[in-house]
Amino acid sequence: MSKMEVEAPVLAKEVKPTVAKKLPVTVLSGFLGAGKTTLLKNILQNKKNMKVAIIVNDMSSLNLDAKEVAETKLVRQEEKMVAMQNGCICCTLRGDLLDRVKELSEEQKYDYLLIESTGISEPLPVAQTFVMNVDEMTEKVEPGQEKKEAKQSTGVRALSHYARLDTMVTVVDSSTFFSVLNSIEALKDSKMGGASEEDERTICNLMVDQIEFANVIVLNKMDLLGGPNSAKMKKVTDTVKSLNPKAKIYKATKSEVDLKNILDTKLFNMQEAQTSAGWIQELMKPQHTPETLEYGVSSFVFRSSKPFHPKRFKNVLKGFGRLDEKVAEQLGKKAKSKKAKRKNAKAKASNPFAGVIRSKGQVWLANAKDFPMSIHSAGRQVYIKPTGSPFLHAVGESNWDENQKHNVKILKGRGRWTPEFGDRYSELVCIGIDLDKKILVQKMNEACLTEAEMRAGPAAWRKYEDVFFGGDIERWFEFKGITGMLDKIKALLEASDDPAAVIEQIASSELGPMLLPHLQKMFEGGLSKLEGAKK
Repeated sequence: MSKMEVEAPVLAKEVKPTVAKKLPVTVLSGFLGAGKTTLLKNILQNKKNMKVAIIVNDMSSLNLDAKEVAETKLVRQEEKMVAMQNGCICCTLRGDLLDRVKELSEEQKYDYLLIESTGISEPLPVAQTFVMNVDEMTEKVEPGQEKKEAKQSTGVRALSHYARLDTMVTVVDSSTFFSVLNSIEALKDSKMGGASEEDERTICNLMVDQIEFANVIVLNKMDLLGGPNSAKMKKVTDTVKSLNPKAKIYKATKSEVDLKNILDTKLFNMQEAQTSAGWIQELMKPQHTPETLEYGVSSFVFRSSKPFHPKRFKNVLKGFGRLDEKVAEQLGKKAKSKKAKRKNAKAKASNPFAGVIRSKGQVWLANAKDFPMSIHSAGRQVYIKPTGSPFLHAVGESNWDENQKHNVKILKGRGRWTPEFGDRYSELVCIGIDLDKKILVQKMNEACLTEAEMRAGPAAWRKYEDVFFGGDIERWFEFKGITGMLDKIKALLEASDDPAAVIEQIASSELGPMLLPHLQKMFEGGLSKLEGAKK
């Protein structure tokens, strides 16, 4: 199960703690082999007089990670080991995690809790477990279902009553960082194990997720790249910093990090964590021209009020994340012969997007006139899908509420509104290595419609080949009022592996307040019923 399957979390209210002292928690994330377990051992070995409880979460039924730590001499009487098997913290064991943390906190014996999550866990759902208000969550009891079973995952109060999420740590194997970024391997096909056949995530996308959500990033195995001051290590550091500018980054060998940098740091803040990613930071700086870091890592934002031609835009996206070509290009720069230099120049001209390692934003496709598309990429993997809500211009001024009218006024003030097409707009941030912004912006502009194509109008755009959705793009060409909108949302929910995320996106959209009452009527059994039917 690749995504969480609960409704969007309700943030816990400020309340007096149920226990005398909340248990501070550090969560360790990172790929199998990155060094999480080694870091855990180092903490146990150097924790001095702290009494530490540990939750180890391994995907295999043997739980080798728990066994390995338990068999060391580092685990003494004052520590408590809790091994959670056959599922990952971020999905199937969320209720189990609530129970375990509550029990450990109520014992009032421990100074700190460490959670080592599985290598395929996404940090966000784990963090949400600590801030969601379980008290206000209810589960509908289906016919024939025992009440006891229905209450199983809501039998404890919100974790905020018992524990305080202190630090989210991600451990990265520096020696394989760029090879993972360049990989197209799916998790289910990787050696990491634990991913289901339905899991469509790639190892590259997961690594980027783990980096972007961390407070602290440990760049481990720096010795394999020549030490902390080597050019290779500095390039890894700059690239990671571009993905998460707010995180504290520590270079390490054998996961040796000063404990004060990962325990009781008081760094975690949910709101800040959700906006810490480099692409978000860049979008918050309109017209910002970022400074290129020492080793060629930089970012830029492409903005356009013209729609993309779908075929030309897809050709652009095909070039993203080709780091093998970028490495060849860099080797070419060092070549002394004229022939090698010409070959390098030709390679760079053929794919200027090879160094794009991360992108995210919203785009306007010409053959999806009334609906924006959400897009993001990690390495070579590019994901594009309808946002589910139409452009405000397509909805029509007569249907806007006061909040939407205010937003339109803001857009006009920012030059983000045109008389003919309103808020139809593309905004895409790209982060990468050795990016030639001038050339990249030029190529993206060339992928947008020409003046002649713009004059041809929507009737002509509608006939463009659907290169992204296999003919399904027609449903997103024209907004047909609330009824048509609900039909589209229903189709999205039924096709999605993560309907909760779809609902959350719609709820936070401009049309959320208008659409949610209709959705509640449409799914009288609740979102959980829809999810149950999909399992």
